Amino acid sequence: MTRNMFRGLMAASVAMLALPLATPASAQATRTWISGVGDDANPCSRTAPCKTFAGAISKTAAGGEINCIDPGGFGAVTITKSISLICDNVTNGVLVAATNGINVNGTDVVVVLSGFDLQGISGALSGVRFTNGASLHIRNSTIRGFTGGGGFAISFLPTATTGATLVVDNVTLTGNGAATGVTGGILVQPATNVAATVLIANSRITDNNRGGIRIDTSATGSSVKGTIASSEITDNQIGVYARSVPGGGTVNVTLVDSVVSGNGSTGVMAEDALATINASGNTVTQNGNGLRSLTGGILVSFGDNVVVANNTNGSFTSTATKQ
Repeated sequence: MTRNMFRGLMAASVAMLALPLATPASAQATRTWISGVGDDANPCSRTAPCKTFAGAISKTAAGGEINCIDPGGFGAVTITKSISLICDNVTNGVLVAATNGINVNGTDVVVVLSGFDLQGISGALSGVRFTNGASLHIRNSTIRGFTGGGGFAISFLPTATTGATLVVDNVTLTGNGAATGVTGGILVQPATNVAATVLIANSRITDNNRGGIRIDTSATGSSVKGTIASSEITDNQIGVYARSVPGGGTVNVTLVDSVVSGNGSTGVMAEDALATINASGNTVTQNGNGLRSLTGGILVSFGDNVVVANNTNGSFTSTATKQ
C-alpha cells in the first residue's frame, strides 16, 4: 500500500467516526407519568413527566399504564390500544367543550379509567364514548355537564361482533343530557348482532336530563345482559329503562339493592316482550310512575322490593321465588 493510499483510508475512517451513529427508535414504556406542570416534550418518566393524556399515550406501550403524579387538567384523548389511565387520589380534570371527553375505538382493546373528574361545557357531547373494543372499566370517577345533543355521560355503543363489556364502579354521573332527545346518564346500545355485558355498581346516577340508565337493543340480533347493584338512580326523567322493539334484540337486566327515586316520568320501565328487568331488594319511590311496562315489557319481582309513594306505583308483571 502506498503512503497516499494509507493517508486516504485514514481520512475516510476519521470521517466515518465523525458521523452520528444511528440508534433504534426509543421503546415505549409500560408505565408513564403525567403532571400538571409536566411537558409533552418529555419522555413521560417519573422524573420528567408529560402534561396530557394525549401526549403520554403515544409514549406508552399497549397494555401499559399512565399515572397522574399531581393535580392537573390533562385534556381529552382518543384511545385505540389497551391501556389504563389511573389517577386516584389526585385531581384529574378533563374539561371539554362541544366534543367528547374520552373516545375508545380500537379492536379488542381493554381500557381502564380510574380517578377522573370529567366536565363538559358549552354543549359537550359525551364524557366517555366507546364504539369498539373488548371492555371498558370506569371506576372512582365523576362525569358531569355533558349536555350536547344526543350526549350521555357514558355512551357504550359496541360494534364488534365479538361483543364487549362495560363495568361502572363507584361513579357519580350528574347534570348530563340535553333537554330533549335520547340523552342522559348512561346509554348502552350495541350494534346489529353484537352482544354486550354490563355491570353498574355502587354508583350514583342523578339529576340527568331525560334518561338515567338506558339499555337499548333495538338493533336486530343485539343483546345485553346487565346488572345494576347497590346504586342510586334519582331525579332523572326515567330511572332505569330496558328497551327493545319488534324485530330487535334481547335485553335482560337484574336490578338489585338499589334506590330509584324522584324520576319525573318513570322509575323502572321495560319496553317490548324482549326486554326484561328482574328486581330484588330495591326501593322505588317518589317517581311519576314507579313501575311501567310498555308493549309487553317484562318486570319480574322476587318479592322483596318496596314500591311506595309514587304518583302511580304500577306493578310488576310477574313474581318469582328466590333460589
